[in-house]
Amino acid sequence: MLTRYLFPHRYKRLGLILAAVALVLGLLEMYDVVQLPHLLAWLPSPIGNAELPDVLNGEKVRANHDLYAVLLICGGLLSACSREKQEDEYIGRIRLESLLWAMYAYYALLLLAFLLVSGMPFFTVMMYAMFTPLLLFLARFHLVLLRSAQAALHEE
Repeated sequence: MLTRYLFPHRYKRLGLILAAVALVLGLLEMYDVVQLPHLLAWLPSPIGNAELPDVLNGEKVRANHDLYAVLLICGGLLSACSREKQEDEYIGRIRLESLLWAMYAYYALLLLAFLLVSGMPFFTVMMYAMFTPLLLFLARFHLVLLRSAQAALHEE
C-alpha cells in the first residue's frame, strides 16, 4: 500500500498519549471534577468572542477547552495516521474499512442527534460530535488489529 501520507510509526504512541490526556482532562474539567489554571489566558481570539465567563484576576479569559480540543485532534491524527510496524495491504484494507465504518457510524449517530436532541443540549452534542469520527476510527481500527493478531496467535 502506498503510505507516503502516513507519519512514521514512532509518532503513534505519542499521539495516543496526547489524545488520552486531552480526553481525560477535558472531561474532568468539563464536569467540574478538577479545576486547572487557565493555560491559554494569554491567547487572543481575533475572530469572534472566545472569552468565556471564567474570571482570572478580574478579567474574562479563555478556558482550557480549546487546548484540550487541539491536543485531542493532534494526538488523534498522529495516532490514526501513523504507520504500523508492518504496514502491508491487509493493514491498508483494515485502515480503509475502519474509516468507512467510522463515517457510517458517525452519521448514524448524528442523524439520531438531529432527531432526538434540540435546544442548548444540541450544542453539547455537537461539541462531542466534532471528535467522534476520529475516535470511532481509532477504536475500530485498533479493535480489528487486536482481533486479527489474536486470531493469528490461535492459528499457530
